[in-house]
This record gives sequence, structure tokens and C-alpha cells, in this order.
Amino acid sequence: MMNCFDCGKDKLSEGKENYRYMESGLPNVLLRDILVRRCPDCGAEFVSIPAIEDLHRTIAMILVDKSGKLTPSEIRFMRKSLGWSGSDLARKFHVSPSQVSRWESESSHQPMGKANELLLRAAIAYGQKIDNYMDHAEELKLTKDSAPLILTLSHTGGEWANAA
Repeated sequence: MMNCFDCGKDKLSEGKENYRYMESGLPNVLLRDILVRRCPDCGAEFVSIPAIEDLHRTIAMILVDKSGKLTPSEIRFMRKSLGWSGSDLARKFHVSPSQVSRWESESSHQPMGKANELLLRAAIAYGQKIDNYMDHAEELKLTKDSAPLILTLSHTGGEWANAA
């Protein structure tokens, strides 16, 4: 049995449960059968998420294949998954940092243009800029819909996969 990191008591309960992964910055990510430990004394919760880098790569690749436009939180997640700051994205996409801020803003959102969205998806999918990303516009069939994607993921056999 493990001690509570908050109060030091040694009677944590543990079990596997579905966990809403809000730490990702995305509102609709559910992880199945995640080990969760709770302290009955102070109420602290400790979540054990395996292979978190693989999880983030899996989420990013699911977002690459999303048919609708990316939401602000999805753009932010994809940028961060590349290890880029907002200034990095602005420089690489030849836009102002304030433009990136508007793409990622929930309150004053300005949708990302199709070419930039395809370039962001390509950067995730291929790990680099592709020569003619407009050739891929028809493959992705982007619509004007910007509804958030709801993800349910499972970690089985040592990898993360879309469980939906």
C-alpha cells in the first residue's frame, strides 16, 4: 500500500476506472480503466496514466484525421504536442502571435484558415512541412463545423488506441 502524498496516511484505496483527462486541455477525452488511488482521510486523488507521451501522440493523430474544423482547444493541444510555443507557431506559419492567440481563444475565437489548418495537421502527421498541403484538402474534407471531438481511449497491449 502506498502513502498519501498530501496527508501521509497509508490507507489509499485503488481501483481501475474511467477517467476524464482534463489535464490534456481538451474537454472531451475519456481514458478507460485507469488506475486511480484515493485517500479516505483527506480525499486526495492520484491518477496513474501509462505511456503519457504515446497517449498525447495518439490524441494528436486522431485530431489530424478529424473531419470538421479544429476547435481552439484542439489547435492549442496540437501546437503543444509539437513542442511549440505560440510564438513558434506564429513564426513557422508566417502569422502574428496575436493571430495564433485568436485561433486558440475560446472567447474571441477566429477560425484557422483551411491552408493553415492543413499545415498544422501535416506537421503532426508527417513531423514536417509537406510541399503542397493544398493537395490534401480533399482528403481531409474539412467542413465549417467546429464541434469538439469526443474521444474515448484505452491503453491495452502497451499502446493507446481509440476505443470508440
